[in-house]
Amino acid sequence: MTDANQPVIRSKRALPTGRAVLGALLVTLAALGVLLAARLGDDATFQDVVVARADIAPGTVIEESDVATVRLRLDEQADWVIGDISEVVGNVTLGPVGQLEFLQRSNIATGLPDLMPTGVAVVSLEVQPERAPASLAAGELVSVLATFEAGGEATTELIADRVSVLSFGGASSDFNSGDVVLRLGVSDGVIASEIVHAAQTGAISIIGITGANDVEIPEATT
Repeated sequence: MTDANQPVIRSKRALPTGRAVLGALLVTLAALGVLLAARLGDDATFQDVVVARADIAPGTVIEESDVATVRLRLDEQADWVIGDISEVVGNVTLGPVGQLEFLQRSNIATGLPDLMPTGVAVVSLEVQPERAPASLAAGELVSVLATFEAGGEATTELIADRVSVLSFGGASSDFNSGDVVLRLGVSDGVIASEIVHAAQTGAISIIGITGANDVEIPEATT
């Protein structure tokens, strides 16, 4: 048989299943825990730590499938880590979280999961700098108001209450140089349309309410 006629045998390597990937993840984290334990002294204790299963983008409402709990030996003063998944599910990431990265309390904002389920419409609108907070981070909550004038009377209406910021900024780093673009994640399509309509017909104002969930934003007429 010539070389040209000899059959070529190739191995078939199937892609790893989700269970295999998760197993590899936990093995990697277990090895990391051993390394950490080897470098720490008597002040180190084993504790549960919440980590990201995959990369998590800013402004993401965290679901249980996004995170995992592993047990590592860490210094007792490492109070910036989170040990219980229930503490993060339904909350919002303020910045990016990499795969296998610890979820830190400083990077998590209290969310409203009933008002902000997974899957949102992205609404973009220009806002005058003097009508919005000086800065807004991804994941913060805001209320959107619009002021309309008719017949010499001005009415300020609450268009959207407690929606999540996805991004806030403009082409220039100097927000005073012109309008800035605010991108919001809105779970209700009707409200998304109302925001767009209000931005075209009225003057938009943004109120930051992160950490002020009990503050009511009423409408006003002058």
